[in-house]
Amino acid sequence: MGLFGLALVGVVLGAAGTEFLRVKKPDLVEKVEDAAKRFVDSAFPSKSDDEETELE
Repeated sequence: MGLFGLALVGVVLGAAGTEFLRVKKPDLVEKVEDAAKRFVDSAFPSKSDDEETELE
């Protein structure tokens, strides 16, 4: 139960920190979000991307 409480506190603090950064440094948050999207796209390509490459 204590671990669940710590995880919940971490989520709340992370969300608050993200909103604080979004207000103070929106360009930094945008860069991090873009980097995360590129990583996910490279690590887990979508099926539509696979179908497009097969057609070429």
